[in-house]
Amino acid sequence: MRDKIIKILLLAVLLAATGFASYKGVIAIWGEQEIASVSEGKQGTGSTEKQAEPVKDMLVTAYYYDNYTKGVIEYCAVRFFNVNTKECNYIFFPGDAKVTLSDETFQTLHNASSHIKQEVLLRDIATWLAQDSDRYQYTTMAIQDAIGYQIDYYEAITSDNVIRIVNLIDPVNFDVPKKMSFKDDSNINIVLKKGAQTLLGDQVKGMLTKPELYKSEMERLQCSMDYIKAYMSVVTSFTDRDTMGTYYQDYYSLLETNASFMEMRPYMDYLYQVKPDNIITHTAQGKSKSGEYVIDKDALQETVKTFLVNTTPAETTDAEATTEMASTEEAATSEETTTEEAATTEEVTTEEPEEATTEEEEPDKKDSKDLKIEIYNSTTINGLAAKWQKKLEDDGYKISKVETERGYHLKECVIYVKEEGQGEDLLKYFPKAEIKVGVLKSADIRIVLGTNNKNVK
Repeated sequence: MRDKIIKILLLAVLLAATGFASYKGVIAIWGEQEIASVSEGKQGTGSTEKQAEPVKDMLVTAYYYDNYTKGVIEYCAVRFFNVNTKECNYIFFPGDAKVTLSDETFQTLHNASSHIKQEVLLRDIATWLAQDSDRYQYTTMAIQDAIGYQIDYYEAITSDNVIRIVNLIDPVNFDVPKKMSFKDDSNINIVLKKGAQTLLGDQVKGMLTKPELYKSEMERLQCSMDYIKAYMSVVTSFTDRDTMGTYYQDYYSLLETNASFMEMRPYMDYLYQVKPDNIITHTAQGKSKSGEYVIDKDALQETVKTFLVNTTPAETTDAEATTEMASTEEAATSEETTTEEAATTEEVTTEEPEEATTEEEEPDKKDSKDLKIEIYNSTTINGLAAKWQKKLEDDGYKISKVETERGYHLKECVIYVKEEGQGEDLLKYFPKAEIKVGVLKSADIRIVLGTNNKNVK
């Protein structure tokens, strides 16, 4: 017992010391199994460490950049991490994103502050709430309402700590989109040349947080998405699990968050398997109008549903649950009846069973020509979707919608389908395409074109 108390004291000292405890050191003293059951506080404004919950198929995290100087949350993003497919899909919201809240969510936010209206800019929610935890909690509620999916945690990087977080890893090699000149927090002039170069924390902070460097908010958002992808590609490329563990221990000590290192630790075995090509960035669907970017909730929620491949369905509403239960009961009754009929038939049948034919039947491929198909262009190649529309329509396919969607940034085509087996006949046009089963409302199939699909044959 005494030895265990000494171990607990040593563990507490390690974790408390400046908030930068060594992951390898803690594991060495305590052991990986027992440490998961210990609850402890941690220094700074981060969360209290809690025992980890079982790993979920889909981990959804909201990310914020909180500009303490202006009192505004300038960046909002949501990461969908699918532990089965090892994909990290990020949805970024422009700084001028405006959402229309559902009645229920609006009432909750309005009760927190009467300044919050049903149509609200995401960045404004935080300005009307004094406590940091309220700022992030209610902004998360608004985003959750927009995406139509449960957010597990939020992680906020403040303007005070962004440089330290960037510098937790070696300088990232990044292709700066254009020449930039600005003053850092120490009033020192920094000049970034256009092109590939390694960037330190103060350079990154200025590049991503100074809107005057860009012609539009969307241009700044694109640069931010590209940098986050480059940064996370480095994090997921660590050569050993201990390095990743030490990084996340330090990372969580610098956050404003309701998550913790202990809760995230079980996901490291999955994050460790993520490849850079599986880090995908999207812009939340919407349209610019009168200086604001109005979020299209229906389109956004359809995009979210395409991330849910090989995941357990989200919790249903009471009405949906009742319908599902009724359907299940009907199916069960039908199955019982069928089984009884089959048993009866088996009892009365006296004929010899027919010999199985040796000739194998070819699997039935569903013909996509009878289905409604959408084509999305994720590239900067103008008119690419229209060219493929003409090609497929000439071959007898029904194209119901053609749209540009820069949020995907794909090289190879992805074909989203409603049911397993659909879309396989389209592989003759897109031989390297990946077919994913998802939930589509407006079509049966959605083809998202990549840069390698520029040659229409």
